[in-house]
Formats: sequence, C-alpha cells, structure tokens
Amino acid sequence: MKQTSVPQIVILDFGSQYTHLIARRIRQLGVLAVIKPPTIDAKELSAARGLILSGGPQSVHDQTAIAYNERLFDLGLPMLGLCYGHQLLVQHFGGKVKPGTVKEYGFATIETTAASGIFQGLAATEKVWMSHGDAAVALPAGFAVIGRTKDCPIAAVADQARRIYGLQFHPEVAHTEHGLTIIKNFVFEVCGCQYDWSTERYWQQVVAEVTAQVGSRRVFMLVSGGVDSTVAFAVLEKVLGTQRVFGLHLDSGFMRQNEAVLVKESLAKAGFDNLVVVDASRSFLRAVAGVAEPEQKREIIGRVFLEMKDEVMQQQRMDPAGWLVGQGTIYPDTIETG
Repeated sequence: MKQTSVPQIVILDFGSQYTHLIARRIRQLGVLAVIKPPTIDAKELSAARGLILSGGPQSVHDQTAIAYNERLFDLGLPMLGLCYGHQLLVQHFGGKVKPGTVKEYGFATIETTAASGIFQGLAATEKVWMSHGDAAVALPAGFAVIGRTKDCPIAAVADQARRIYGLQFHPEVAHTEHGLTIIKNFVFEVCGCQYDWSTERYWQQVVAEVTAQVGSRRVFMLVSGGVDSTVAFAVLEKVLGTQRVFGLHLDSGFMRQNEAVLVKESLAKAGFDNLVVVDASRSFLRAVAGVAEPEQKREIIGRVFLEMKDEVMQQQRMDPAGWLVGQGTIYPDTIETG
C-alpha cells in the first residue's frame, strides 16, 4: 500500500453534524481525507485530488450564508457538494436556490437519470436520506439533473465536463442505502484517488503529533470517565508512559449517585492506576447557586473545573511550566463551543 501524508480529498466544513462522518467514510475506503474551513487558502490544496462541500444549517441565499474562498472553485478540481454544499455549487455557478415548497426530512426515493459518474452501479431508483428546507430551483449553464424525488425536482446535478456534482441528500449516512458506493465512485472513478490510508498509519500519525506537541512536558488529563476522555487518557499513557500523565476525575455534584466511585472502579479494572478522584461538589454547587441561565452555568462550571485543576496542581506541587492540560471531547462539542 502506498503511504503518503498528503490528503487526497479535502472536505470543506460548512457546519454539518455529518462532516466528520464524511471523512470517516472516505478513510474507510483507504484514502486520506482531511477537514478544512471553507476560507482556506487555495495554495494549500495544490496536492488535493478532489473537494467535498459539506452540508450545513444555514441558507446560501441570505445573510446567514457562510463565507468561503471563491478561488477554490477555480482550481479545476473535481467537486461534490452535499446538501448545503449542493446548493452552494448551484448558486455559485449561476443557478438559483430558494426555500423549498416542501421541507424534506427523512427517507426519500430518488430516480436517477445517469448510470455513470457518481451513480455508476446504482439502480434506477434508490432510497436516500434528506434533511433540507431550501432547494435548487434553476440550474447553472453546463449542469444537468441526474436525480429527482417526488418533492425535489433537482435532487442531484452534474457538470460532467468539469467533474462537478451536487447531491441534495446525504450519501454519508447509513440511511442512504448505497451512499458509500456514491462516495466510492467520486473518490476513485471521478478523482482518481489511490489507496494511502490505514488505521496503522493513523496511529503512527497520532504518536508523532502527541510527541511533537507535548515535547518534554507532562500532561494533566481531566477525565470524566466517558468514552472520549478515557480514550484520550489511554492514548496519552500509551505514547508518553504513565509517569508523564496525571489523570484527575472531579465529582462535580451534578453526576448520578455514586457515579464517581463507578468511574474510578471501572478505570482501575481497565488498568488505569494513576487516576485521582476528588469530590469537588461543594465548590461547583456553591459557584452556580442562584444562577438560572444555562449558558452562564456552563461558563461557570468550565471555570471551576480549571480552578480545581489549579488547586490540585498546587497540592501535588506541580510546576505549571512543565505541564499541558489534556481534554478529550467529541467533535459536535467543538461546534457548539465555537
């Protein structure tokens, strides 16, 4: 298998909850894909073989539209727009997008009019997953409709000459019956990608990134006991060794009864013997006393977590200059926080 660190597919993230799922599907096919903001400099895509424009909750035709680098559309790269990305392609190249007469959410049956390109190997009718309020109502020059549903006459479009495709539905989700086939067609048949990614190679990348970022320092890890922070804790220990990782679980008082005890016991059984558990419930409850606004509570709780971290570091006589703070979380949290 050819190994390279250069991503072949770049996914432009317009805020979809499925963006990371798109990358996962492509990597599942053995091809390196990365996620970038839509304002990325076109120079950074010089080695890419194709672009995918993700979905998103905004509208391309009003003030909520997300800023993007229009020069990316002049690179001559194959492009696949999904949902919001589909609508953006249509509008960018001269078509029109308006609020749909019917808002589609859920399963739909699409009639395909082209058995080649991204629809190669698909049947004349396919079950797909829709989630949109806006819809393309007029096509740009050079584009043709290659798929329609009962409520969405322009459900899939293509400019075959320029290798540009737009899908109103989501091929990346499991609900679209042959969505992976569509993605595979785009990646290999349209973009000409080669196999270059594996879990083994990804682990090597993780080791290199952690080693480079941490350097000679150690990591103070806030561990909730959930999957995300536990995996991050395990990765850090495996890469750096247990002596360079300090795990702290704070009982905030907002957890289920005896959950902190369960977390400690469960992680001990899993082999984590350097997790410190601190009952900080009084500090947290005192900090939010009298506060009703949810966002304000969230900010207070986040601050108290860091204050308690500082307190524990002082108790353990840790020099902050020699430590980094580690946190494990899922990608939707970064969207919410942002």
